[in-house]
Amino acid sequence: MRSRILAALVAVVAIVPITATAASGSHAVKAASRQSRDSGVAIAGGSVFVWSRHSGQNRGSGCTLAFSVRSIRSGAKGALTAGHCVATLNGGPAYYVQQTQSLPHDATAPGDLLGKVSGRHYVVGPNGDSAFASLVPGRNARPLLFTGGSASRTAIPVAGVRHPHTGMQICYSGAATGEHCGFTIVGGSQDVSFKSGNGRVTIGNEWRATGAACTSRKGDSGSPVYVVEGGVAYAVGILSGGQVRRGRCPFYFTPVKLALKSLGVKLITSKAGATS
Repeated sequence: MRSRILAALVAVVAIVPITATAASGSHAVKAASRQSRDSGVAIAGGSVFVWSRHSGQNRGSGCTLAFSVRSIRSGAKGALTAGHCVATLNGGPAYYVQQTQSLPHDATAPGDLLGKVSGRHYVVGPNGDSAFASLVPGRNARPLLFTGGSASRTAIPVAGVRHPHTGMQICYSGAATGEHCGFTIVGGSQDVSFKSGNGRVTIGNEWRATGAACTSRKGDSGSPVYVVEGGVAYAVGILSGGQVRRGRCPFYFTPVKLALKSLGVKLITSKAGATS
């Protein structure tokens, strides 16, 4: 992990959010991200860029889309991502989500408009770290999840939700670094914090997983955390950030069930009758 933690507090664990910034003048770089800049389709693990028109799109953040969802109230389709991808930006009340391409040095270049996050549709606080990006007309969300490396176009269906528990073996799939498995959940429901341009942000109800490899980097914030059973994925969480701790690399995530409840949305699944 390129950004490393300097200290862990007793009551609140300090993490590094893994969002990337945009680079100007980089439009000639060949796209390396999983999702085309103009595909118009939201797929978990795809690369996106979140910005506010009030602060200029070159000061937004590159993140990863999590699972496809639908608003319970309005029926609008959209996708989840990390709430800090929105909350740490200046501006509002609405924030805009574009498909992107990955660039060198943890940067991104924005593409076509995919969706919008309104002021009431992101959460960073006691109820976790999540956001709902509702799609603009002409865009679509599919119950799929990118697997493989960061340039892979391979995807598997998302069939439902699993509640995290200690000992569960999980994966995450980041737009910046690709799919990584072999992580074990080792604890849950704790507070974490990180520094941002707007001060220190504290997130509650975070779960922790750890593995032997330090794999995540900037742009992986918002990644879908999941388990694979029978060739399909089951949603477990949304990646917030991580740290380096005594040679190991724990990361922290918001449970999907908490995000669905907090945002008033329901998971879109690939199976008829699958529940969330």
